[in-house]
Amino acid sequence: MRKEMMQELNPQQSEMSRRNFLKSAAAGAAALGIFGASSKAFASNAAHIVIVGGGIGGTAAAKYMRLLNADVKITVIEPNAQYIFCPGSNEVIPGWETLESLTVTHTTLKHRYGVNVVQDHATEINYTKKQVKTAKGEVINYDKLIVSPGPTLDYEAIDGYNKALAESEYPAAWHAGPQTLKLREQILAMKKGGTVIISSPKDPYRCPPAPYERASYITAMLKEHNPTGKLIILDAKDSFIFQNVYPYYWKTHFGYGTDNSLIEWVSKSNGGEVVKLDATNRTVVTADGTVHKGDVINIIPPEKAGQFAIKNGLNEGDWCPVDFRDFTSTKFKDVHVIGDSVDGDPMPKTGYIASNQAKVVVQAINEELHGRKIPYPFITNECVAMAGEDFGMTLAETFRYAGEGKRLEEHYDIPGAERDPARSVILEKVAKNWQRTFRKDIFS
Repeated sequence: MRKEMMQELNPQQSEMSRRNFLKSAAAGAAALGIFGASSKAFASNAAHIVIVGGGIGGTAAAKYMRLLNADVKITVIEPNAQYIFCPGSNEVIPGWETLESLTVTHTTLKHRYGVNVVQDHATEINYTKKQVKTAKGEVINYDKLIVSPGPTLDYEAIDGYNKALAESEYPAAWHAGPQTLKLREQILAMKKGGTVIISSPKDPYRCPPAPYERASYITAMLKEHNPTGKLIILDAKDSFIFQNVYPYYWKTHFGYGTDNSLIEWVSKSNGGEVVKLDATNRTVVTADGTVHKGDVINIIPPEKAGQFAIKNGLNEGDWCPVDFRDFTSTKFKDVHVIGDSVDGDPMPKTGYIASNQAKVVVQAINEELHGRKIPYPFITNECVAMAGEDFGMTLAETFRYAGEGKRLEEHYDIPGAERDPARSVILEKVAKNWQRTFRKDIFS
């Protein structure tokens, strides 16, 4: 049975031709009008788009698929009734934001856009029969499958660390939720003159500036509540995004680079890569053997593709390879992979990128349904981050299709804070408004 579930289609024997797909899956129902009809309103021969994962990428795919095509059937398989938005969740730690305000549901997706949301875990894909099985035993047929499961946090990559420790005394807080609150509580309760350690992972991981944004926020907390305390960033990398911006802020506000600095950054080359946690003695060990003791230890683990994608063979190594023309899996037909699980370098792993990958995919599916040529993708990334309540930064990136079998071409710009400090005050407002607008765009 397992062999059958994992069988890859032979392109010359089992692959359904484009013409047959169009004939069997083209939309056959009347237009929905104001996208409010239930799934029962669709004709039996309407194409069925199934989406695994109801986070940013999956929800964006469902919403924009409906906006493009009123006739197709859309099903999202997602185990959680609520989703806590990760962009902006670092602000919960200093108390500038709440988890409640970051929590969204799929109510609008169901009632306004006529999407069937199955609250369950997707478990297996039968690529031959084009079916997805859920934990409760439901079998869902698809014409096109979009897989957006998010990443797997690889806790065990750090010796001595595991998920149970992350949920108790050593929160990773890399999925917004109880661990975020736990980390806040630990920092506020830390003894005077104590040390906070943040372990930043190797690339790639979701939201590249987030560890340094978090470090800034926590150091601001120390400056206010525990001015003899210190924060150390132990990094598995030799550089990080916005490295021309954060140190400027740290020097101005925390004495970065001086003997009395509240914050320190240790690069990989200088012994910053954490390889082991000693939970009993509250220490971490770096690759060069250096032992660091922390009163609060925040290990952000490295990542790999979501377990659902790995279990179903969509990965090669840690990530899932795709054709960048339409993000179809290079291993299985009629399956698209988007979001954090994609082997997408040079694209970063951000919610905004996931939402734009979703738009590329649903446009490609819609064009195919109508017998039109799939366009070449052009993807943008607007990355915002903050160092404090009055200091923001932005990054603008574009990614162009470079040809079959090639990576996307990247172009970007990161303005330096030292060139225009006043601009950073404005960008803080931009960052906050961007987060609110982005949440509204995806979930309403």
